Amino acid sequence: MRNESVAILDVRSNEVVFMLGSRGVNNTFVSNGNCTEKYEGFSTSGFYDESSFRRAVFAAIASVRQNYGGVITEVAVGVPSAFVSIVTKGHTISFPSKRKLSAQDVDALYDSGLNELAINGRCIRRSNMYFTLGDNRKYFKAEDLYGVPTTLLKGALCYYFIDETFYETVVAVLKELGIEEVKFIPSTLAQSRYLLTEKKREGYAFLLDIGFLTTSISVLYGNGIVREETYDCGTGTILVALMQGLNVDFATAEEILAWANVSCGDTSNDEPWRNERGDVSISARQINAIIKDDGLDVLCENVERFLQKHYKDKVVFGGTENLINVTGEGIGCVKGETEHFSARLNCFMEVVAPDLPYCDKPSFSSRMALLDTAISDKERAGWLRRILNNFGGKKK
Repeated sequence: MRNESVAILDVRSNEVVFMLGSRGVNNTFVSNGNCTEKYEGFSTSGFYDESSFRRAVFAAIASVRQNYGGVITEVAVGVPSAFVSIVTKGHTISFPSKRKLSAQDVDALYDSGLNELAINGRCIRRSNMYFTLGDNRKYFKAEDLYGVPTTLLKGALCYYFIDETFYETVVAVLKELGIEEVKFIPSTLAQSRYLLTEKKREGYAFLLDIGFLTTSISVLYGNGIVREETYDCGTGTILVALMQGLNVDFATAEEILAWANVSCGDTSNDEPWRNERGDVSISARQINAIIKDDGLDVLCENVERFLQKHYKDKVVFGGTENLINVTGEGIGCVKGETEHFSARLNCFMEVVAPDLPYCDKPSFSSRMALLDTAISDKERAGWLRRILNNFGGKKK
């Protein structure tokens, strides 16, 4: 079977990435084109400038199309956490007599649970923390249920709803480009399943995705997200704080941030930063104070409140499990930040990134996770069609 490319649009808080790719050998990918475009970005309140977003999407897709010989008819769009609402539900369906479970039975469980929620929003994805058959055993993969005889099917289910304005904006832009079929994938869900092993996710796991303008903290269990919060802080907010606090322009703030070391492992608090001409000198102590007080500590305070609110008295965030997985383009923006996070939050921080040649940095996590999920969705759809055709049925 021909290994066809899939098209993805990865939406980050200050850039969009359009990419065509297919599955390679040894869990690698083959890229058939990609383009990154900057735009004004978004906050938890929405896009700062929709026209800027539209221009970036147009430019990215046009650039890839110029060098691609095929026709792009479908795009998988990564939905940032700021535009996703997650609802969890424990749900059970029963059967009049013992039967061997099928994919249709799992779908029926999801459909029935969604109907009971009675939510008017647009559900773009659903996943499971785990399934059970009335006993204490947990099944994390739906495929492990197929063929198992039972009269009862239970699930700890997760439903992902998209912000309607984001949905309408993206669909309208892609429709103008002649792309009618659009699928939406929650970005942090894709990252959690791509970056963290199944074993890690069989217990509670934490993922901190630090972006340019927004940052999200997600609690993962199995193949689902238990809860998630997004904050208006990231590399961009630190740069703004440096510009305002030191009265410098954006380019100079970027230079200072790249030079700074908040752990002081390489830079003494007494060693000043100097520009190339040497006529401007700013103490490291002053720089670090701004980076910490107006940037890193703001993020830490948000995460602390989140953990105190939901996990203060729970074993899940204590002892050897006291670990936060961290990724995103905001990691590496300043030396010593992970050490600062660890000390401030009193936990271990593990940086996670794609295990890929040339793409093994946290800044690539979102796009590669989205590509992996889009390809897996296509493979699974083909597998289900073959199974259903063998049984003479058609999945509706």
